[in-house]
This record gives sequence, structure tokens and C-alpha cells, in this order.
Amino acid sequence: MSILQELITYANNCLNDIKVSEYEDYISCKKHKWACQRFLDDLKRSEGRNVLTEPFPYIWDEEEAQKIVDWFAMLRHSKGILAGQPIILTPSQRFDLCQLYGWRHETTGYKRFKKSFKEVARKNAKSQEEAGIALYEISVQATKNGETYEYYTAGVKRDQSKIVFNEAKLMLKGSPLRTKFKITRDLITHIKTESFIKALCKEDGQKGDGTNPAGLILDEYHQHKTSEFYDLGLGSNTKESLLMIITTAGMDLTYPCYTQEYQYCSKILNPDIDVWNDEYYVDIYELDKEDYKDISNIANERLWFKANPIRMTYKEGQEKIRGEYLIAKEIPEKMTAFLTKCLNIWVQAKENGYMDMAKWKKCQVKEIPINTKGMSVYVGFDMSAKIDLTSVAFIIPWKTDKVDKFGKPIIKYIVYSHSFIPNREKLQERKLKDKVDYDAWERMGFLTVTDTEIVDQNAVMDYVLKTCEKMDWHIETLCFDPANASKIMMDLSNEGYDVEEVYQSHKSLNESTAGFREQVYCGNVLYLYNPLLNFAMSNAVIKTNNGLIKIDKDATTKRIDPVDATLCAFKLALYHEFTSSINDVVDKFLDTF
Repeated sequence: MSILQELITYANNCLNDIKVSEYEDYISCKKHKWACQRFLDDLKRSEGRNVLTEPFPYIWDEEEAQKIVDWFAMLRHSKGILAGQPIILTPSQRFDLCQLYGWRHETTGYKRFKKSFKEVARKNAKSQEEAGIALYEISVQATKNGETYEYYTAGVKRDQSKIVFNEAKLMLKGSPLRTKFKITRDLITHIKTESFIKALCKEDGQKGDGTNPAGLILDEYHQHKTSEFYDLGLGSNTKESLLMIITTAGMDLTYPCYTQEYQYCSKILNPDIDVWNDEYYVDIYELDKEDYKDISNIANERLWFKANPIRMTYKEGQEKIRGEYLIAKEIPEKMTAFLTKCLNIWVQAKENGYMDMAKWKKCQVKEIPINTKGMSVYVGFDMSAKIDLTSVAFIIPWKTDKVDKFGKPIIKYIVYSHSFIPNREKLQERKLKDKVDYDAWERMGFLTVTDTEIVDQNAVMDYVLKTCEKMDWHIETLCFDPANASKIMMDLSNEGYDVEEVYQSHKSLNESTAGFREQVYCGNVLYLYNPLLNFAMSNAVIKTNNGLIKIDKDATTKRIDPVDATLCAFKLALYHEFTSSINDVVDKFLDTF
């Protein structure tokens, strides 16, 4: 069987939670299933790449995939009952590592993936994978590209950085590859290319501008308080650089592994969120939230496979986890460590996400089913970040001809959104911080650059008025948070527009925040494809106060402005009174002749 066929079989087994035996169980978490589906979808995209509207320039190279399997077989296990034996990659390891090397650019032949993020519970051979990749890169890849590779391992302390480095040393013991490398205390050097592996210290992260890493391994990234080492990997000037992150979950949700990488990578996998990165490989093995909503569920040992794709496949591994669980069960103080390290759960992660993105995505339509000409519109503004992103939202209430179970007409809400940013410097800053393509969103027409030092509120208002005039929408109310828009509100009011203040308090926003989500879940919201709005919706989290909720602006560094603008408009749209439009009156009058 080819490597490709093995991976296809593996992916389908995971998608269907196939159980073969006590030690071979493919039950998988949601995110790993997304990774499997991404692989299968990419195969289809590759097969049809010449007829796709958006080109997919990657092909599967069976020979390159086989090479990494053969490479690990020439290295040796260094610990446990398999010490000294060749390393035979497990199905889950093949799924991850063969994709790193099997997917190639059709034209250049270079590796598709420039970054890799893998999150899995401890004792699932993370260091072994990292060390084997590092050795492969400084030898096979460096030779292939005719370069001298600098490869670095980075932990929060020198001892942590040394774990992968020392593992690479041990894997070469008894290996037929040993003679190809020179090993000293601080370097593993490939003799032919003079490429090397070196463990970094904290000072290297702070003053590492002189390095040119062809590869950087961030070990246990959940422990890193800053992104200094991550940023070091962005400066590579080699043909096929690789930034590799393998980590377990952590207990500090302020560190960049959780706030940035885990959140972003989860969105790459999630088919209901419009965030793509074809050059970033992602796989996450963890328990699903519903698995531990009732803490007693974690006694179900089958669930442990989700976070332990290797450790649960042999008797000793299962017994170790079982022992840790029994201790944690008796000593509650140890339960947090068990959940984090053995089941790969971000224990402090709060259940405060605002929107179920699968339900939000179901509200997206290819076209609005009615002609909105002449209809009433409520316009919401988020002017809170004049030097950053500003957003407007248009909500059109629509009384359908359907009724609910009480015989009342069903009201739907049509949503449009547009955002503004002052200049290209700010756009690039946000692009780096949020890791999404604001450039593309500008080209697609979802974002306007006003080319000013701050967002020009007059330009925003001009866009709103011209859009309403073009679409022949009747402006019912302009809805603002008065904190940053007092002047423009006064001017518009003087011009005869109905202007309403929407204060950013729990009391003011609770009904709108809860009500809009309820309408989404009932399928009563419609919107056209808008990746910027979708991105903002996926970022939104709620803050609760005495049972009241509102969007928490301080909980995320990612943008939520389009959501704020939408809820601002919905607060008034919710109370829209339906009367006959002037068009209906005219039509009725003409029908009398």
C-alpha cells in the first residue's frame, strides 16, 4: 500500500471513529477530524487544480513522503521498551510527517508547508519527531538545496532547549547514519554540508538577529511568555525554511501559544471560519469540550485516545495514564495537571465564545432572496478605534410570509458589513498581529483604506449615505456609541437624521447581544459572504454581569469591530415597526386604474 493510500485510510478511520482493538482505536477529536478532512479536501483540490477558480499549486509526491518514513527507520529509539530499535512511525506520525514532506509546490518542488503546529498530550513522542526532523533537514534537505542549514531548538530555558538537541544525539546511537554527523557538547554538525543543530538560550531569543535559521523548533511553546523565539524564525533566508511548533496545552491563557497560535491554528482547521493558510500545517489532538463538560466523563478511557494517539496504543502507556488519573481523582489539586498534560485540555479556557460558528455559517447565503429596494435599514457604527479599524453595519428587517408556531409572521434580518482602516501602515500592522490577509479583504471590497492618519469619520458617513442611495434603502436610524462619535452624531442630527445613542454597558447591550445570537440560531439572519465579518464573529467573546451579557472588548487582541457595529444596529432593528412602504402605496393606487 502506498503512503498516500495509508493516509487516506487513516483519515477516513478517524472521521468515522473506527475502533479496531483495545490498542488500535481511531476515535478522534473535532479538530483532528478537521485536519483529516482538510487532507482529503486538499487531495481533491490538487487533482482538480487546473480547473479551479482559485489555483491550488500543490501536488502529492509519494517519493518524498516515503523518504521521511525511511529516514526515521534508520534512527533508533532511545528510551523505554523499544530502546535501540529502529523507529517505525505510527499511523498518526505518518499522517503528520508525511504531509510535511509529501506536499510539494508543482513548479518549484519545494515543501508546501513553511510552518507546522502540532498539539498533543505529553509522552506522545514529540521530542522524537522534532529531533528526527532536525536531523533530516540539516542533512537531506540541506544537501538537496546546496545550502548550509542553521537549525535551532528553543525552550524557555537552556535545559528545555537541550531536550530535543539531546534526543537527536541519542537517536543517532547505533544508527547507520551516525558517521554522517559530528557531535560535540553544543553542536550536531552534518559533515558534508556543515549544517548544524544548536540549542538556544533566552538571550539568543532577545539578541538573535544574527542568526539565519533554516529551521526553528519551538519546544513546549505553551511555556513561552513571549513570542521572541517565534519572531526569530521569521527572518530566515533559505529556500525551504520550517518553523515547527509541537506542544501540549498549558495553564496560562495569556501566553502567545494560547492567545495567538492555538486560536489561529484552530481557525485554519475550522471549516466554518473563513481563515485559510495553505502553507501552515496544523494538527491538534485534544479532548472535545463536551467530553469534559461533566468531569466524570473523563473516566471513559476510550476518550483518552483523542489526546494520546501513541501513548494509548500500548499496554504500558495506558497503564501510566490510568495511574495518573487515579491519583488526580483522589487528590483534586493534581486534576488540573492531569487534564492539561495527559488529556491536552487548556484547563482555564473559559466557555465564553459568543457565537457557534457552524450556526453562523449556515446563515450565509449566495444571494439575498428578495429585492431590498425601498426597504428600511438601520445603520450601526463602531467608531471606537479611529487609529485602527472602524466598522459599519446595515441591518434590514424583513417580514416574511411564513409564520411561527404562534401564528406570528417570522421576521428575518439581512446584514451587510463594511470596515475602514486609516492607512497601509496600520493595515500591515494588523495583518501581522491578527495573521489574516487584510490586503485580500481590501481587494475583495470588504475593507476601505482611507489614506489618512486616523479613520476619517466623514469618509465613513459618505460611504454609508452613498450605499443607501445606491441600494435605495430608507435610513430609519443611525446608531452610535457616543463615546467616540459625539460630533458626527450632532452634525447628522442637525441634518435631519434620526440618531440614537447605544451605550456600551451590559444593561444597554444585553438584549441586542442575546437577541441577535438567538436569531442566528433560529436561522433568521441572512448575510452574503464576508470573511472580515466572519473573522470578527469568530473572535467575539462575552462578558457576564449579574446575568446580563455583552461583547468583551478587552478579552481579545483580534478585531471584533464589525460585530460591535452589527449589534449596535440590531438594538434598534429589533423594534422595527412594519408599515406599508411608499412603493406599496403607489402600486396599490395604480392597481385601481
